[in-house]
Formats: sequence, structure tokens, C-alpha cells
Amino acid sequence: MPSEKPTGNSTEDAVRNAPENPLSGVDLRQDRRQWLKTSATMIGASLLPATAIAGETAPQAEAKPAAAAASEGKSAARFFTPAQHALVEELTETIIPEDSHSGGAKAAKVADTIDQYLRETYDESDKAVWREGLRLIDLMSQHYNGKTFVNASPEERVAMLTVLSENSQLTELTEVKFFNSLKELTVGCYYTSKIGIHDDLQYKGNRVIQEYVGCDDQDAAKA
Repeated sequence: MPSEKPTGNSTEDAVRNAPENPLSGVDLRQDRRQWLKTSATMIGASLLPATAIAGETAPQAEAKPAAAAASEGKSAARFFTPAQHALVEELTETIIPEDSHSGGAKAAKVADTIDQYLRETYDESDKAVWREGLRLIDLMSQHYNGKTFVNASPEERVAMLTVLSENSQLTELTEVKFFNSLKELTVGCYYTSKIGIHDDLQYKGNRVIQEYVGCDDQDAAKA
């Protein structure tokens, strides 16, 4: 896990290499062909059963309880689905974790702030990058760790995000573009939150100076 929090001046410090990172030096461009191919195979294999199940359960689906419909309407006000929100919480907490000094991204509700930004932005391409990026993150985690990102260990999470950080120049890849946006928004949202400003940076706000001491160096004062 990162040993200290990043600063707003250096988002590259947001994800630090774990000791003996098992994924260090992997060829992201080459590897992604394999995990995208695996994903396509899995989706194709699941189409027939899914269609059959959908046909069998269609009558029950028509009669949705009112409570479920109300719940869907409430969640529609958010950009992220519950599963996506949980994933974003773990991603942001991996970048800015809780430590003995202050709370991390979860405590600062960074995922909620990002959700609000994406919900209100008019940039549809940004929204598309986030939707696809979250999907690709889980595909990567399945490929490298054999499990979803949420279920991965802290060390596995850091190792995987380090791969994206080391390839941050490959912005033609959606997962890299997403990760760059994730880092920027995580740091920005955290350090404009109460926890980031007051607990981590220990900003005390504007204070009245009771007495102006002046310069102790008399020679400098004369100059």
C-alpha cells in the first residue's frame, strides 16, 4: 500500500510501486489483447443461457414490486450503479488510503464527489470513458489476479494500478485514459474535502495576526 498520501502538486505519487511488484514491466498493450479476447469469449458463451433464462423469467419480470421501481428511480439520480460506486471507492482508497495521520478517500467520500461531477458534466465522452474504464479495470483484475478489483488484496490492487501508472502515456487506450482521469479527480476531490484540507493538510484557515513582529535581521531590514 502507499506509505504516504500524494500531494496536489504530484499526481504521479498517487500510486506507488509495491515491493517486488509481480506485474512490473508487463507489456500492457500486448496483455490487453489476451484479456479482451478472453472477455469476448466469455460474453459469447453466456449469450444462449442468458437468452433462455430471460425467456423463462419474462412473465415474472413484468410484475415489478412498487418498492423495487421506487429504488430504481432513486438510483437513476446517480451516475454510478451500486457495483460501480463500490469499485470507485476501492480505486480511490487505493490511491489515497487512510493512515494514522488522516482518513483516506473513502472517509472523504471522494466517490460521491466524482459521481456528482460525472452526473452534472456535459462532456459525454468523459462519461463514456468512465463507464468503459470501470469495465476494463475489472477485466484487467480478472486477468492479472483471477478476481474482481474489489475482491483483490491491497497488494494486488496496487500492483495492477502501477501497471496503468507506468503506461500513463498510452492515452489511446481507454483504461489508461480512465486511470489518468481517476488520479486527477481523486486527488482534486480529496484535497478540496474537509478531511483533505483540515486533517491531512492541517489548514487552519485565515487567522488574525495579533502583533506584527517584523524582521529580526536588522541588516536585511535596512536593505
